[in-house]
Amino acid sequence: MMKVALLGAGWFGREAHLRNLIRMEGIEVAAVSSRSEESLSAARELAGPSLHCTRNWKELVGSHELDAVIVSLTNDQHYVATIAALEAGKHVLCEKPLGLSLRQCDEINECAATSGKVLQVGHEMRFQALYEEMKARIERGDVGALQLMWCREFRGPMRPGWRSKESLTGGTILEKNVHHIDLFHWMIPGKAVRVSAHGGTNVLSDREVLDNARVLIEFEEGRRATLELCLFAPSGGECEIGVCGDEGRIDTRNQALELTYHSFNEGTSETKVVEDDDTAANFTDGSGRVDRGIGPELEHFFECIRTGKKPLNDGESAREAVAVCLAAQESIRRKESVTMAEFEKG
Repeated sequence: MMKVALLGAGWFGREAHLRNLIRMEGIEVAAVSSRSEESLSAARELAGPSLHCTRNWKELVGSHELDAVIVSLTNDQHYVATIAALEAGKHVLCEKPLGLSLRQCDEINECAATSGKVLQVGHEMRFQALYEEMKARIERGDVGALQLMWCREFRGPMRPGWRSKESLTGGTILEKNVHHIDLFHWMIPGKAVRVSAHGGTNVLSDREVLDNARVLIEFEEGRRATLELCLFAPSGGECEIGVCGDEGRIDTRNQALELTYHSFNEGTSETKVVEDDDTAANFTDGSGRVDRGIGPELEHFFECIRTGKKPLNDGESAREAVAVCLAAQESIRRKESVTMAEFEKG
């Protein structure tokens, strides 16, 4: 039996992680932490009255009984909690983003390498069946040489509270769109070389963070990805992600679970529904949409611990996504393009 602690049993920690963990064979949720007594009570309702609860996550990481921890704290605590857990000899699944700066990401990755423990980052979209299908089609050559990728997301606001604060999230693009930018890196060959972005807080004036953005990412060999985000459209929107190569195009719709493939050579199109395994405990996010992939992501984490396999979403890949998110936010502040070589130098 593998014993795990959940650091951060707030709404997301419970709905995304705890609901899945308590369904998994061979996994015991030994303890959870939260600064909120209400959250701890809700965690006990899910996992049972004997669940060990504390308001201080630091009390848990040093426990010799634990094999692993899930870091689901506010973004500004990911760095210190992940470092503490790795140094205490624990395997770590850290929610995204890995850190709020490249220095934090680098230090976490160095600590993971020294510890010899598994470090996985919460980019669960890689584990959604819809995007696994998309990735497989790209790799078998359905679109030919991939040239363009895009994500268009119009949705309602994120949940109120700490997600409205720049200092706690690291900014909208890092908090919200690191998922999509991680998918760009997973699908597109090569490295990002330049980022150009525009954005603002046009409608949700009670928040510190952006409520809309447009981001263009240039990759090696002229490949490009674009992100279009709106957080003040509570109805009528989808998360539309697509790719286009010289021989075909793939369009996906996240909530409909639809994938449409267009073959340029054959002049044909086909649409299919790509459903996830129904054994996972999916959850509804702050804008009323179903989020998927957490269950398979957790299963992958525990498999990597048991076998020593490198995680699909490891610390190095997470750092790439963080770098582009931060570069995009810097581009918005400076009102000019930012090269990744320049940004890496600081």
